[in-house]
Amino acid sequence: MEQIEPIKKIRRYVEFIVLISLILIYGLSTYQRNFIWKDDITLWSDCAKKSPMKARPHNNLAVFYNGKNLTEQAITEAIIALKLRQNYPNPFISLGDAYLKKGSPDMAIMAYKNAISIKSDYADAYFSMGNAYAKKGEMDLAIETFKKALKLRPNDITVRVNLAVAYGSKGLTDQAIAGLQYALTIKSDSPDIHYNLGVAYEQLAISIEHGEESGELIVNAINEYKKTLMLNPDDFQAKERMTKLIAKSKEQ
Repeated sequence: MEQIEPIKKIRRYVEFIVLISLILIYGLSTYQRNFIWKDDITLWSDCAKKSPMKARPHNNLAVFYNGKNLTEQAITEAIIALKLRQNYPNPFISLGDAYLKKGSPDMAIMAYKNAISIKSDYADAYFSMGNAYAKKGEMDLAIETFKKALKLRPNDITVRVNLAVAYGSKGLTDQAIAGLQYALTIKSDSPDIHYNLGVAYEQLAISIEHGEESGELIVNAINEYKKTLMLNPDDFQAKERMTKLIAKSKEQ
């Protein structure tokens, strides 16, 4: 018995060392994995390196580069994705988004049209192309394109708001208000919708200038700015517009 006990102690000691070694090894691999995947760019960079002949990782990398305003890198990755898979519409969106961020709306529109030629019901392509037309100041084309996106995605709040803004920039305030009011039936707690509706009411009141109807529109605008601030207290634009309208209404 005296000889067995030391052997047991040695065995337990060896088992303990092995266990600690395994913990360190697996802990290190977890740390390395977390380091590689610390954000989306490093994640998809790792995927693109491991699967360089697959288009999807390169396009996803382009998407996240665009999100960081790294447009040149986004363009490079989108082009790589298109070379690997020519009938893949998504990289054309990434390419267009990068060109739009760079201030080249014509190049962006061309990219979006290429996406649509591959996938005719691509709502994202129509929406992004509408934004490109709006950036060029071609509001008729922007409205037409936003309508196509809305037909494909009727409950898309962002499309509805951008369409309403395009209507407002054309002076078609009634259409803008109607569109925003409908958007609120889908998402009543959106501060952006309430803010833009306030702006639309304010613009319509200015176009009328005087009379009871103008006063009602000013009240409507103030109420929408109040709702905006309830949902987003840090919206200084809504606060500034509301303050000016309240002061103006007291003067009248």
